[in-house]
Amino acid sequence: MSSNLSSAARISVSDKYRPVYADDLLTLQNTLERPLSGTSDVVGEYEAKLAAWFEARHAIAVSSGGAALSVAIYAAGVGPGDDVLLTPSCPLCTIYPIIAAGANPIFVDTRRHGFGADPESIKARITPRTRAIIDIPMWGYPTEVDELQGLTRELGIKLILDLAHSHGSTLNGRPLSAYGDLSCFSTHERKPLATGEGGFILTDDDQLAQRCRDYSRFGNLNGKDFGLNYKLAALPAALGANRLDSLAAQIEQRRANATYFLQQLDHSKVREKVIIEGGRTNYYFLNLELHFADNRAFIDYLDEAGIPSDIKRYGCKALYEFPALAQYRNDCPNAEALLASMTTIPVHPDITRAELDYMAERINQYGAP
Repeated sequence: MSSNLSSAARISVSDKYRPVYADDLLTLQNTLERPLSGTSDVVGEYEAKLAAWFEARHAIAVSSGGAALSVAIYAAGVGPGDDVLLTPSCPLCTIYPIIAAGANPIFVDTRRHGFGADPESIKARITPRTRAIIDIPMWGYPTEVDELQGLTRELGIKLILDLAHSHGSTLNGRPLSAYGDLSCFSTHERKPLATGEGGFILTDDDQLAQRCRDYSRFGNLNGKDFGLNYKLAALPAALGANRLDSLAAQIEQRRANATYFLQQLDHSKVREKVIIEGGRTNYYFLNLELHFADNRAFIDYLDEAGIPSDIKRYGCKALYEFPALAQYRNDCPNAEALLASMTTIPVHPDITRAELDYMAERINQYGAP
């Protein structure tokens, strides 16, 4: 280990990335001279850059990641009384738009090794009312979206991808978004592409794109089509367009930090979570698979040492274990086991080598005599 830190030294490691973009102020100043609403050409220019970066036919910018899901659910034809399948290992942010649409969230289990929806569980829990499944690659780790694409086409339902964590993650050399009928992203300030608040939807389907655009703009106020206002304003769109230019380099730095950290990690009961064949993560957060008798005690130990965990920060557990969602309980043992046997480690570009060394050192010391 290259660290010169003593075992008694303590560092509080931040899990927040606070980048400084040299052109942000100039971008905002120039944008203030242009129309600022969600129908501004500024937003259209941002959408064009998003579509190009993610190799998609259409991009629709909206006001948040939750808004992206709400719009995608509507565009997929989901209405009151319909069923939408999803795994329970995702954030609360994913399920609330389903309930708000009047649809029924139906939990399906994950695969044993990762957060992708298990095909056998899908087949067992699909109903005549099922209109879509939402797959959620947590913390940027790719799921088997290629297999889900084939399965959903066979079943005649839509595949919606919640890629709020997965900007730049790929499978078989293609963006994960390429496999979904509708792919939803967040640009909240914690995300790799950050506009404060915001989100967007990607699709290669012309009709779905038009439904998204119409619905997110009050049905174009034509008195014929229904819709709500989920538009993204021009100022965050301008920030997004400017910051998109740095996204690829940022992801590469995350990957370099993760590689370095893993080279320092030397504990028999801690290893990186499985990355599926052909997958490449953006390392939104590094996932560590834990094999202790009491994994929670280990997470608490790291927290006391100033090393944060999303598992503790958000109280991650199967969604049906939250009181507000208990009525939707549908036991998913794989998902429960996954969340109980992992933690996250920040590897964003603001992390220093000293902090990476510190985190690895603290982990390597755990349980040592």
